[in-house]
Amino acid sequence: MDKKRRIRATEGPGVRRMLAAVATVLLMVLPAVGQAATIALNVSGAMAASFQFLGQNGTTPTVGNDYRLGVDGQYTFSDTFTSQQTITLGTSSVGAYDFQDSYRFTVGGTASGNVLTAQLGLPPTFDISNLQMRLYDVTAAASMTPTVGGVPAGSVFLTAWTGPQPGATSVLATFSNIQANHTYLLDIAGIASGTGGGTYVGQLNLVSTPLPAAAWLLLSAVLGLAAMPRRLRGAV
Repeated sequence: MDKKRRIRATEGPGVRRMLAAVATVLLMVLPAVGQAATIALNVSGAMAASFQFLGQNGTTPTVGNDYRLGVDGQYTFSDTFTSQQTITLGTSSVGAYDFQDSYRFTVGGTASGNVLTAQLGLPPTFDISNLQMRLYDVTAAASMTPTVGGVPAGSVFLTAWTGPQPGATSVLATFSNIQANHTYLLDIAGIASGTGGGTYVGQLNLVSTPLPAAAWLLLSAVLGLAAMPRRLRGAV
């Protein structure tokens, strides 16, 4: 019996040290609970709102994930409200809205001058009114967290709130000069006016813009001039 006690006594500290080491590794590897993660989408994928503001809680948003989008890529985003939203969150030139979903994403790759086409639409049964979207660059902003009724200081507006044309159920916007490694906020807002809530769907098409042919010709001429012997360059 004494021998068994001695074995357990000597094994106890070793087991505890091993469990402590495993716990430390897990804490280093697993993301912290409640902390937003950055999800890389290389070709396509679906995005959920990084932040959601609702009228009944207009100052503290629900926080989701960020995204890193590859060039070229096609990405979807959508949200469904399972109950009617009746408390006004804000008002824009398009109209009042009771929710604001913000999608925060960074454009990956090294190419610049990318073109982003954003299309926002409604499925056949939608029950969302005053549907609208806006896009702005928060790379150099004082804060990358979206705000209701404005934008963070230092943000670059690419478009203000834009809604569908009269009689239409979708809105299409194209933005040029989208820069690699810049972070953007796409805000979607509206009123989930149906008794059972409402749904919207959207799509982002991100396309890299190749260097124009004339620029390649110019670059070739410059490289050709640099490759000339010094004596010939002096005679030019």
